[in-house]
Amino acid sequence: MSKIVVTGATGRLGANVCKHLSESGHDIVACLLPGDRQEAKLDGLNVSKKHFDITDSNAVIEAIQGAEIVVHTAAVMEGMMDKMPSAQFFDINVKGTFNVLEGIRQDGNKAQLICFSSTAVYDVVSMSPTPGKETDECFPLTLYGQNKTLVETMVNQYHWLYDIKTTLIRPNYIVAGPEVLDIFTCKTVLNMLKEFGDNPKAQMYLPNSEWKKAVADLEANAEKMCIPRCPGDKSWRWHMTDVRDVMKLIDTCLGNDKAAGQTFNVAAADACEWPDFVKMIAEKTGKEYVEVDVPNCWQFSLDLANAREVLGYTPDHNHQSIVDTAYAMLTEQAAEILPGEIAPLSFEAAEV
Repeated sequence: MSKIVVTGATGRLGANVCKHLSESGHDIVACLLPGDRQEAKLDGLNVSKKHFDITDSNAVIEAIQGAEIVVHTAAVMEGMMDKMPSAQFFDINVKGTFNVLEGIRQDGNKAQLICFSSTAVYDVVSMSPTPGKETDECFPLTLYGQNKTLVETMVNQYHWLYDIKTTLIRPNYIVAGPEVLDIFTCKTVLNMLKEFGDNPKAQMYLPNSEWKKAVADLEANAEKMCIPRCPGDKSWRWHMTDVRDVMKLIDTCLGNDKAAGQTFNVAAADACEWPDFVKMIAEKTGKEYVEVDVPNCWQFSLDLANAREVLGYTPDHNHQSIVDTAYAMLTEQAAEILPGEIAPLSFEAAEV
C-alpha cells in the first residue's frame, strides 16, 4: 500500500478520497486548514492529519516529503468568489497548486500527482450541446475556470519538464449525498437565466431578453422543483458526477503509467434530461414540481471516451443511483459516502 497525501481533506471530494483510500489500506496524510470547521468529517478514519494553509509553500513541501502519491483536491469554489479578494482566491487555487508541484519536484520520491481540475475550464454555458471532450478549447467564463485553466497548464508543464507523473481529472458537478435533492428548483433555473440569458456568447441566449417571459412563473414557484419546457419539446440536460465514480477513477489511476500526462473527464454513465431527474426525485421524496415554459434551452454533457480508451474505465453510477443514494442518506438508511457538508462553512475552510 502507498503513502498518499490528500489536500483539501475535509471537502466534498477530499473527505471521500480520505475515507475510500484509507479503507483500501493506504497510509493517508490528510491535509486541512487550522481550525477547519469540517474536520469532524475525518472522525473515525484511519488517517494522520497535517494542518496548514495550502498557500504556505514550506508547509506544503514538508507535508509532501516521502509521499508516493499526492491527490490534490484543495481549492476555493466559484461560489466563494465574492467573499474574499480575488488575489486570495487566485493564491489558493493557483499558487496552492504551484506549491504542490514544487513540493513534488523538490522531493526525491517524485510522487505521482492526481490533480483535480473542473469542467469550469470549458465554456459550459456557451459551447454546443454536443458532449465536451478533453481536447476542446478551454474558454472559461469565470475566475474559477480561469484559475483551473492555469492549474492545468502548470501541471502539464511539470509533467513534461520534470518527468513528474501527473494526471488531471475534470469532474462535472460532484454530488455526495442528499444535497442533490435540492438543486433542481425554479430558483436555480431563474438564476441561470439572469446570469446568461442576455449574454450573446451563451448557448441559452435569445435576443430581446426573451427569458423574462418565464420570470413570473419561476418566482412564484421558486422553491419547487422545476421542469423547464423549451420550444421544440426540448428541455435542459445536465451531466453530474457521483463521488463514488471519482473514487473508482482514482483507483484506476493509482500507480498506472497509462494515466501519466493525461486529462480525463469524469461524470455519471450518461447525461440526464432535466425532466427525468426531477421526476426521479419526486417519486422518491414526494416533492412537488412544476413545469414552466422557458424560451431558452441549455444542454451540457461530457464525452467520457478518453478514460475508457486509455484506462478501460467506465463509471458505475447513473442519475437514478445518485438519487437512490441521496434519499437513503437523507432517511439515514445508508452512510456509504460522506456528505458535502456537516456544518456551516466559512470561506477560510472552503475546499472542494
